[in-house]
Amino acid sequence: MTIIVIIMECKEEVFYDAIGKWLIKEKGCQQDEYSQGYLKNIQIENIRPDVLGIKYEVLKDRAYPVIHFHGHMVEVKCDEKGLNELIGKVIRIKDRIRGIEGLNTLRLYIAYQTDKVSPEVFEICERNGIGILRLQLVNDELINIYEVLAPHEIGLNGIPHNQQRSPGVFEDYINSINFLRQMFQRPWKLYDDFIRPGIEIYTNKLKLEEWLNSLQDRYAKIAFEIFMKRIFTVFPELSLKRNRGLVYNDKIILNIEILTVDDPIFQIACKIPHFGSS
Repeated sequence: MTIIVIIMECKEEVFYDAIGKWLIKEKGCQQDEYSQGYLKNIQIENIRPDVLGIKYEVLKDRAYPVIHFHGHMVEVKCDEKGLNELIGKVIRIKDRIRGIEGLNTLRLYIAYQTDKVSPEVFEICERNGIGILRLQLVNDELINIYEVLAPHEIGLNGIPHNQQRSPGVFEDYINSINFLRQMFQRPWKLYDDFIRPGIEIYTNKLKLEEWLNSLQDRYAKIAFEIFMKRIFTVFPELSLKRNRGLVYNDKIILNIEILTVDDPIFQIACKIPHFGSS
């Protein structure tokens, strides 16, 4: 009896989607209406990683919000063959990534099939801040992924905050960087939903401070603060514009003008454009 054994050659690409989904689940790389979550074999300047996942983070602990992007880059091998070459490639990537624009942080991984990671590989990767993902191909439908060594975070420059002040500039910057353009295919929505509301809140605060500074009398300031607080409590959807009008959906609902008078102490004139009255 003749027994024929067919050995199927493993291809690295079979692991890419599983690793990408792992990055979404375990590392918070969002796959939603704003982001693809991960990309495969994408060109990043002179680097082409097997898998790149990005987590976006909206920071609100400042005057106006900004978005930071955190990358997870994975290089893959089917098995331990060529492992030294793989580790060397990731080390070279680490030495070249300082010039990458668009990411605030980056973590580097190697990923390969093995039952046990050798102490030598552990030592080299730990010394160089490279993470290790152990892959287990169970069948065509199931791939187990185990993070046996966490990578060090590498700090990068990210998108300059002054490029996040207007939708056009923000969108142009995203679209100028290949991997960001592929990852975030609707940057205008990212801006409108996360950055614009915070900028409007900050702008409103500045405009209110400007109005208050124009009032000299203490009771006038108190009266004005009560007046504006009441408006925004009842109508939170309103915002302020530079022409000192209250706006809803880019339409001026109420024009406000503070009058400087001696008597009474505080006086405000309101004009309602839609009714042509004041």
